Amino acid sequence: MSETRPGLVLHLAGVPQPLHIALDAGEAENLTTQLPDLMKMGRTRTLGTADGGHFTVNFTHVATAHIEQTRSDANAYGAPSRATGFRG
Repeated sequence: MSETRPGLVLHLAGVPQPLHIALDAGEAENLTTQLPDLMKMGRTRTLGTADGGHFTVNFTHVATAHIEQTRSDANAYGAPSRATGFRG
């Protein structure tokens, strides 16, 4: 059975497809309790990604968000298996 990883799924206002972000396990654990307040207050937060990078979200523009355990992070931003071409 394949390993699951935590991911943040963002549904942005006016965008038909959700955005998937592979999260660091510790970041996902912290975000689970903070997500309702971030959504309610529309705050900006920089998140640690699974590949050791960072991803900043302005929750003012997020319609809904949730954290899920996923088996494939091939299409998720910040996934270790996904080469972005931005690393030096």
